[in-house]
Amino acid sequence: MKLFKHLQLLLLMLPLLVSCNQHTTKEKVPSETHVSKDNNITKIISTDIDTLGKILDFSNHKPIRVEFRYTLIDNSGKNDRLSVPGPSDSSLEAVLYFDEKTFRAIEDFELNLEWIEQHHSKEEFNFEWLPEDVRQELEQHNVANYKGHPDVFFGTGVHGKAWYLDHKILLKADTN
Repeated sequence: MKLFKHLQLLLLMLPLLVSCNQHTTKEKVPSETHVSKDNNITKIISTDIDTLGKILDFSNHKPIRVEFRYTLIDNSGKNDRLSVPGPSDSSLEAVLYFDEKTFRAIEDFELNLEWIEQHHSKEEFNFEWLPEDVRQELEQHNVANYKGHPDVFFGTGVHGKAWYLDHKILLKADTN
């Protein structure tokens, strides 16, 4: 009789255990990454969110898709080219794509911020590699008195500047 009760309990628990082990997976967006290295210069061209997440801080607002170009000039003295090490230089150009909810949260947060007026021009964000649809949107973006945003979300500090489009942020950051 005891065995029968244990068997019944097991049969009742089995569907629960099986359902707990099933994972719901989001469709992963295919990504590409190309890395080239020439002496102390590393160039990354990628659509991989995780790769860009090593450069930027996505802890509060993670994009659903990215396209970026990143160049690092390593002046740390770890190669034969430099006899005296110095600070490394980097350059980032990125398009961050957001879902409606995340993009609205970014805009709503910024409504309550005060910052020094920006004086960026949209030509600064017309990256050579920019996808044609984004380039057209940028060229047609004519909001009166809009001069861009500072980067307050992704950790580039004073080196970063942003241009907001429809559910997209064009981001540019240079350190040297």
